[in-house]
Amino acid sequence: MIVYASLIALCVLVIRFAAFRYKMYRSVSQLPGPPVNFLFGNALELVRCDTQAFFEKLMDYFQRYGTIVRIDMINKVWIIFSSPTDIERLISSNEFNRKALDYDMTQEWLGNGILLDYGNSWFANRRALTGAFHFKILDGYVPVFEEQADVLVRKLLDAGGATVDIFAMAKLYTLDVILETSMGVRCRAQQEDSDYVRAVSDLTHITFWRMYNVMGFSDWTFRMTKHYNTYQKSLRISRDFTTSVIRQRRADLLATGASAADSKPEKGRLSLLDILLRSDITGRQFGDEEVYSQVNNFMFAGHDTTSSAITFILYACAKHPEVQQRLYEEIVAETPVDEPITQQHINNLKYLEQVIKESLRMYPPVPYYSRHVERDTMQNGIRLEKGATIVFGAYMLHHNPEYFPEPEQFRPERFEDGETKRNPFAYIPFSAGSRNCIGQKFALNELKTALVKILRQCKVVLPEPDFVPKMKMELVLKPVNGMPLRFLERKTILE
Repeated sequence: MIVYASLIALCVLVIRFAAFRYKMYRSVSQLPGPPVNFLFGNALELVRCDTQAFFEKLMDYFQRYGTIVRIDMINKVWIIFSSPTDIERLISSNEFNRKALDYDMTQEWLGNGILLDYGNSWFANRRALTGAFHFKILDGYVPVFEEQADVLVRKLLDAGGATVDIFAMAKLYTLDVILETSMGVRCRAQQEDSDYVRAVSDLTHITFWRMYNVMGFSDWTFRMTKHYNTYQKSLRISRDFTTSVIRQRRADLLATGASAADSKPEKGRLSLLDILLRSDITGRQFGDEEVYSQVNNFMFAGHDTTSSAITFILYACAKHPEVQQRLYEEIVAETPVDEPITQQHINNLKYLEQVIKESLRMYPPVPYYSRHVERDTMQNGIRLEKGATIVFGAYMLHHNPEYFPEPEQFRPERFEDGETKRNPFAYIPFSAGSRNCIGQKFALNELKTALVKILRQCKVVLPEPDFVPKMKMELVLKPVNGMPLRFLERKTILE
């Protein structure tokens, strides 16, 4: 009897799965994309891919199928758009305000902060957090950028011109910055080994692996993988660290008998955590769990992306010595060596702005953005079914010769005359629409400060003149085996 019941249940499951796959196959198989297996879609082709091979597959699909590419992953479908016309129509619509369900895999780690939230709750929190990025508050962070950049430069010079992996070093720099500005704590990630730093790195890697590998799609299959125990350990370390900082800050306020609004943080600088505890800035009171989520979201979004940007900009400077020399001359002319860097100094670096923009075009730190389709809809003749994921392919878009002639050439002068002649949705390193990056001004100031400090004191050189990095995607664009560069002390060269 039990055997018969089991067989019947199995037959029902098979029939339901076949019906589900038939519906999905019929709805998406006509869209451009790699050949689809009726039962398994494209999952069999992609399950063997690591993050480097996955990135290469996506670029191959873009070259073969154009600006709309369909990828069928058995129980979900991704439709990748990479033309500015399609992106403008989709990203500007409030109909697609919700992040893709793939991002839900980060929720256990990050909580439901501004990165993952959607709908009315997201709009309210976005409005409340806007005050955290007022230019007067951002000005106060420049000394943090400079102080931590000084630590980074010392470590580069200590290498004595030997080859170093700048990506690993930049990541520690950005972690020091984001932890001090978001939580008001000094992590000393650049100077000391840290369980928290390792935990963040492991969580980032494993989370992206879960997004594209079928073994990571559900919790019960994930438990059977080699990554599960590492993930749980890292999750515990991350949560304990962030929670303890929040509790300590609240305890400090209670111990001094001061309200959050009256609190005077160290050096008169407000961290994001301080701001979240101040309803006079945000216009609302955030509970502990909400504070945890928002702080974690900013930490996650604000360190890997910036370290990726720094890495590829320095690579471009090493690859193109004439660009580096012009940058050095501008930095010397606009930033007095015996004065702290100020916001005005940063604003005067026009060529640096062009170099950064061109690097963010060629190597966008976030190579794609994705949204969830919440109901059946038609967009430009394409049927988007409920449950599908639409992806805005920033990397593909930025490398399309129709919008950027000779896209593989590094040419900062593309941005010399502003961007009035270009469709504004052809260049989206910080996303676009209502969900554009709330911290982009913060990130640009951090980038510029670090680059000024590095390039004023160091000449960046490729160990091998013909070196071209292989790339991978783990939510953020990264070099596969790090980024080997040499940093020569300019003072020694001049002597």
